[in-house]
Amino acid sequence: MDSHLLFFPQEEPRTRQSKMAPLDDTTPDNRFDSFNVFKTSYKQVDYHDIEVGILVPKDVKPGKCPVMVKFHGGGLVAGDCLYADWIGAFFVPWIHRTNAIVVLPNYRLIPEHNGADILEDLSDFWKWFNAGAVDEFLKSQTAIKDSGISLDYGKTLVTGDSAGGYMALMSALTQPKDSIKAVFAQYPMTNYLRIEKVDEFFGQPSPPESLIAKHLAAVKPGAIVTSGVQPERMGLSYALAAYGHYLTYFGSDEKMWPIGLVEEKEWLPPTWIVHGDADGAVSVEDSKKFVEKYKKLDEGVEVRLEVRSGQDHGFDIAMKEDEEAWLKEGLAWVNGKWLRS
Repeated sequence: MDSHLLFFPQEEPRTRQSKMAPLDDTTPDNRFDSFNVFKTSYKQVDYHDIEVGILVPKDVKPGKCPVMVKFHGGGLVAGDCLYADWIGAFFVPWIHRTNAIVVLPNYRLIPEHNGADILEDLSDFWKWFNAGAVDEFLKSQTAIKDSGISLDYGKTLVTGDSAGGYMALMSALTQPKDSIKAVFAQYPMTNYLRIEKVDEFFGQPSPPESLIAKHLAAVKPGAIVTSGVQPERMGLSYALAAYGHYLTYFGSDEKMWPIGLVEEKEWLPPTWIVHGDADGAVSVEDSKKFVEKYKKLDEGVEVRLEVRSGQDHGFDIAMKEDEEAWLKEGLAWVNGKWLRS
């Protein structure tokens, strides 16, 4: 297993050009160039704003726009709502083609917080979202307030990668029936993060178990942590998972994980899960077990699992839809569920 692929591969940087790149050939440096990018917050915790990013295509067509709610990955330890490196290149043309508005929430992170805090944030985000707060915010933005757009809440897709896949699936499991039309989960954490120890991590000696205590000792009392993509937090994610301390900080309730909560449900939205069978961060076996349980729900539920041979975590980040027949077909299936009237 390549340690640098343990969580996500990084695309090769390119020199930023003044001319906007083609929609199907973006890199992290220019991934947001074709969007109006906004940031607001959906709640406060002890005066700390928990932020949410919003992407509106610059070529958005007037009228009701379908909604894509996208949660970031990072093991529930790291990440940020507008961290372009972890947003797949194929999302850009897909968003433009569907004329979608994208809403990207942050949430509290472990080990400073726990799973109950994260699920509280998830619940509060959906209350904020369903109250029409995104529409109200966009109406106040000079760049688009006269564009004639609004959100079509009847066409809401939830998506996310890794920990974001966890948030997407937990959304489907906790929100009312039919409020979410479809789910697209990339190598989701359906169970807690646990990985094998490796000698090297991102080209450096693997972090020691003592990193956890060292990190927590440096945290200011009462600090609210909702964003972080620096190498230190990725090393922290490794330490929690490799040395068996993940549940110490997340919590041990099995119902806080999709693989446990799904047993209580009778219905879920149409769901497409993509996972590599060489994933060294999130076991593909977890996705397989979750799908088995999903298929035991009432007749009529739809779930598809695409297992890609030889692929590690984050394998699809730089992929182009037109170069991957399986991806093109899968997204077409998702669109059929998400955008149907």
